[in-house]
Amino acid sequence: MKNLIYSCLVGISVFFLLLLTACYHKEKVSPELIIRKSSVYNYEIELPVHHEGRGNMHQLDLSKYSFEDSDWLYLNTKEGRVNYTGIILTHERYKVHYPSCQSNLRGYVRFQKDSLKIRLIVPHYIDQDTIVDEWNNFEYNGDYKLKRVGENYGSNGVKKI
Repeated sequence: MKNLIYSCLVGISVFFLLLLTACYHKEKVSPELIIRKSSVYNYEIELPVHHEGRGNMHQLDLSKYSFEDSDWLYLNTKEGRVNYTGIILTHERYKVHYPSCQSNLRGYVRFQKDSLKIRLIVPHYIDQDTIVDEWNNFEYNGDYKLKRVGENYGSNGVKKI
């Protein structure tokens, strides 16, 4: 009887160890962001993100998954340094009003020729609403190439003549 209980405990432990170590989630932002004219603000910048992973520990599911998503920056200029007061950050396209967009954003973005440097800081709230616990770097801060699409640019980002 003790051997049976011991074997069951070992089996359950191995199962949960495999479940915990097999689950993962990775996000990778495209090295090339898309900038285009916008009807909401003068410009919108799309940050395409590829997600992939395996498993959902809460549902005991080890299936692989992969999907594309985007974050969005809205600005009225595409020249030089743009401080946080001139930037809207949102996870849904065209959703530029609170509560859909990120509130209390800090930092800046800087345009340089055909590239963009993102250096934003976002708050983490204690009570999920009003009291800022700490400030964190935006998860997609970095240096990116810009692909222009829209009025004077084709879908390949090359300027039309």
